Amino acid sequence: MDDRISELPDYILSDILTMLSMRDLLKTSILSKRWCKLWYLRRDLYFDVFNVLGSSEEELLQTGYLVDVLNTSYIPPGFKFYGVPTMETHINLDMSRDEFVNRVNQFVMNFQGEIIDSFVVNFYLDDEQSSTVDQWISFAIERGVGRIDLLLLGRPYNKPIGLATRRNPCKIDFGSIFLKSNASTLNHLRLQNCLALHPTNCDFTPFKNLRSLSLEESKLDETFMESLLSNCPRLEELCLTFCEFKSSMPEIVSSSLRHLKVIGCYFVSKYDHQVRVNLVLLDCLKLASLELDRLELTSSEDGFDTLNFNTPMLKSIIFSIPLNQDLNTYVALCATFFPQLEILHLTTYTMVTTSLKITQPIKHLKQLNLFIFVDSDILDDAEYDPLWFLNILQACPLLQKLSIMFTEPEFFENQNDVTRDVETFSHDEIKVIELGGCVGNWFEIEFVMNVLKYAHKLEHIVMSPYWREDDELDWKSNSVWFQSGRKRVSEKLQIEEVIGREKVVLK
Repeated sequence: MDDRISELPDYILSDILTMLSMRDLLKTSILSKRWCKLWYLRRDLYFDVFNVLGSSEEELLQTGYLVDVLNTSYIPPGFKFYGVPTMETHINLDMSRDEFVNRVNQFVMNFQGEIIDSFVVNFYLDDEQSSTVDQWISFAIERGVGRIDLLLLGRPYNKPIGLATRRNPCKIDFGSIFLKSNASTLNHLRLQNCLALHPTNCDFTPFKNLRSLSLEESKLDETFMESLLSNCPRLEELCLTFCEFKSSMPEIVSSSLRHLKVIGCYFVSKYDHQVRVNLVLLDCLKLASLELDRLELTSSEDGFDTLNFNTPMLKSIIFSIPLNQDLNTYVALCATFFPQLEILHLTTYTMVTTSLKITQPIKHLKQLNLFIFVDSDILDDAEYDPLWFLNILQACPLLQKLSIMFTEPEFFENQNDVTRDVETFSHDEIKVIELGGCVGNWFEIEFVMNVLKYAHKLEHIVMSPYWREDDELDWKSNSVWFQSGRKRVSEKLQIEEVIGREKVVLK
């Protein structure tokens, strides 16, 4: 049989080889010197369980690299498990880790290519593999790599079997790496499950062209962050998620940073408890987007709450308001400290808001997403105004889209149909309103009726029973909506002969 494949030109064979897994790519090197030369042209190197150990989950389960484990969660002694136990697939590190490392090492040692664009490792590794990981980083940097992703939690199989306890994270020796190679081509770096410390023999000048840095579930110190920021003049994106600091969150000062995310960071107290740390000082003149757990307020000399933020160009912010904090304060601070703000994602609690008093409008806000945790007891409070979010429209004169999601909603029994006197107002910009987590409560209906009355350019308002606390979680709903809530809303709109009710969409 003729070898038709070998008759193909180099550029076609090279494209074919880029579609093979790293494991299969190594096998082609024994076919001919020509094929061996061609796979050196591969410039994007990706190593995970499927590229290195097996082509499918079924194959990995058969070989024992993956194992299925019955998950019934933790059950205290003396209690029975109720419900349906589920099977979870875990990585078997006792069998797979050494094999994974050896195969990646084999590839790296045999690779003769001079240039690579990206180098990605997605596998659970820890401090025992630190020196090996340093060698991989040096290998990539020596070949002018632009992107390095070390995803050392190995998701989605990040619950390893074979480890009695969680080990120390993989230590990255930047000092040793910088002495061996020039990292000036690197513009994107993402690290998971790493220990990142400031190098003792140099600074981060080799990262002078770094534009994006993401650190996830890693251990850091304040010196590392401050030195890195001061030596990365082109850094535009910084992400710190669930990182452990020694004591506190470092000051974020950068003349180039445009996007910042700080979520779930903490330090470990002397009592071995995790203590949440929050961003308290931010000086970034070009910052356009900011995502935080919550805004940390400080007291000014005259006793008022304030922010140590200098971000005049901020366009988008995501944060939550701590329990028992006043929403009015945060709205006023957003108006003062973020004068160019256009998009706001805000999580709050019903118990922290009585009535929103408009002291200063957020002049340029165009999109607002509200996540409201509903407390059933608050509706019995005579001072609580369940229609406070109507005032949001008055606080944001240029708002075009408003999304409100009630989490854990419930229908309040024995409620009377209340018609609340709302101060007359006019809104000429709002076009789309979405209400999630609806169950047919009277204040949902009153909100819709008032919006239809005062929002002159409204195109539609959607009422949906579905809600979720996080974009990565499944949607939930309360069956009350389907049993009676939707009908209740529809009948109320018909009885009142509300003008514009055709704009209401009931999911």
